[in-house]
Order: sequence, then C-alpha cells, then structure tokens
Amino acid sequence: MSYPPEFLDLVDKFIHLSKQLADDGRAGEVSAAILFAAGRYNAFNFVSTGGMDEARPQPEAFYVSEYRKAFVSN
Repeated sequence: MSYPPEFLDLVDKFIHLSKQLADDGRAGEVSAAILFAAGRYNAFNFVSTGGMDEARPQPEAFYVSEYRKAFVSN
C-alpha cells in the first residue's frame, strides 16, 4: 500500500520523538505510552467528530484492524 508523503512525514515525526524519548533506555515504556496515547487520541477524535452517532459503526474493530495491519507490515 502506498501512503501520501505528508502522512509519512507525520509518522516520521512521531518516530523521531519516540527515539528521543527512548534514549535513556526506556524503549518499552515509550512504546506503551505511544500505544496508550494513540488509543486516547483516537477515542477523543471519534467522539469529538460526532462518532457517537448511531449511524456510524463502532470504532474498536476498525482501529484494532488498522493497528494490526500497520504492525504486521512494518
């Protein structure tokens, strides 16, 4: 799958920050924090953009599926 350069630039910024935060040997903690932050932000984004509308599908399966795809492909 191909991603737009602007999207990959955002991803690279998160990775760069993560590497800086993990410089002191806390890579596991940084990894857990990123995962937790992504979940928190995605839940916030879903709700704040009208996600609780009954017509919209539940986000959990979507986000789990997308994470799995990203994890496996990387």
